[in-house]
Amino acid sequence: MEKKVVPIEESGRLDVVLSRALGLSRSQVSKEIRAGRVLVGEKAVTSGSFALKGGEEVTLLPGEEKSQKPAVCKAPGEETLDFVYRDEDIAVINKRRGVVVHPAPGHYDDTLVNYLAREGDFDFDIDSGKDVRPGIVHRIDKDTSGLLVVALHPESQSVLQEEIRSHEFERLYLALVQGRVPDARFCVNAPLTRPNHSQRRAVVDPIHGREAITHCVLLSATDKVSLLRCRLDTGRTHQIRSHLSYINHPLVGDPLYGRNPSPVADRGQALHAYSLSFLHPRTMKRMTFFAPLDDYFLDLLRFYYR
Repeated sequence: MEKKVVPIEESGRLDVVLSRALGLSRSQVSKEIRAGRVLVGEKAVTSGSFALKGGEEVTLLPGEEKSQKPAVCKAPGEETLDFVYRDEDIAVINKRRGVVVHPAPGHYDDTLVNYLAREGDFDFDIDSGKDVRPGIVHRIDKDTSGLLVVALHPESQSVLQEEIRSHEFERLYLALVQGRVPDARFCVNAPLTRPNHSQRRAVVDPIHGREAITHCVLLSATDKVSLLRCRLDTGRTHQIRSHLSYINHPLVGDPLYGRNPSPVADRGQALHAYSLSFLHPRTMKRMTFFAPLDDYFLDLLRFYYR
């Protein structure tokens, strides 16, 4: 990119104002800002949220990126992510089983967030330590497959987090559980504690636990398993897994909450996030997405329903 000097007339966020002034996408401008190639007056600014007052002169410098590239995603076989939808504000991803969502102890550079950061349109500095879960508004466990929406900049993240709090955000899961579930529809309302380091599991605790509500619909059943559709009112860690175990119908293949090992479930719990519905953080129009079951879940259904 050639050196450009841009007189700024309006106030607002640097990345937003500059993208309009240059006719570039916000993600393109954000990469230039993070690389240290944007000056406001004579001062380099590396944050897209820098507030312009209007009347400044902004300069874009040419040259190679000076910032260190974030770590490449090292998950086995992970070369691309399955983007169901993507724009300048959000990415909806069909996460494959086995991929960790965000950096955490034991997974610092092999996560979905690392991959997004490597691509360059992710307006978070994952190496700064300021964002514990950059871009993440909800999460699904490593061995759960399915849909996840990730915010690509802090403003989208804030709006989507508020949607979750106000129940505008709908998450639907398919769950294959042990045993025949007797009720066609039921709700599990059982407060949960966060998993601790020794147990690594959520525990139902009516006194100290946080509100956790899961609505379930029975789709089919045999004497050995039942297929459920689960909808979350809340999004606690391990909520579906712990709630279904609590009612004595743990997920097939769940190594943490299960009871009787399955002869074929060797890749984790049979849980798939198959539908997401939310308001787009910029347009506020409702968007709904669906993701097909992965081969592992389909193989389990074929085995138990043969």
